[in-house]
Amino acid sequence: MTQTGSTDIGGYPTPAASVAQLFYDRVAATPTAEAFRFPARDGWTSVSWAGAAEAVKTLAAGLLSLGIQPEQRVAIASNTRIEWLYADLAVMCAGAATTAVYPSTTADDVLFILADSETRIVFAEDDAQIEKLRQNREHLPHLVQVVTFDGTADGEWVLGLADLEARGARHLVEHPTSVDDAVAAVGPEHLATLIYTSGTTGRA
Repeated sequence: MTQTGSTDIGGYPTPAASVAQLFYDRVAATPTAEAFRFPARDGWTSVSWAGAAEAVKTLAAGLLSLGIQPEQRVAIASNTRIEWLYADLAVMCAGAATTAVYPSTTADDVLFILADSETRIVFAEDDAQIEKLRQNREHLPHLVQVVTFDGTADGEWVLGLADLEARGARHLVEHPTSVDDAVAAVGPEHLATLIYTSGTTGRA
């Protein structure tokens, strides 16, 4: 992972153009420092900035391999967990925009949010979240792929997280600068996140 933007001018750093660029800059500045601490099966564990960058870059490449385009929407329907964070950063590093979906959102409201945002890909935490998508699949023509953290993958419409990681690894072999290029292309005017608040789904 290389820095693609923020350089010093007159002794002062220039502002990063995007959240993705901020992430890249932090990885370059402190690669071995602890980035995140999170619960695992055997207790709490942590990951360095370099380790997080490797996971994020692979997922971002996986999204690019699925054809995601700049500012297209990728939703995350999940509780807070390290995979949520990796997915969110991967979406931004691919140049796309995250649509946040509360895991308690009803199937009807999920339909509205995904249709309104024209979401292309959804990260779904488990089978409960996948079922909401299956119920509404015929009404979501823009939704081309689901990626699940813990749910049941079918190898077609629903991929497992490991499936996306494998796609990303292959994509990076064939297109080694693809994620770096996507990050460099993101500007401050580009959409990063869509949030439908807990008090409303944005309906008039």
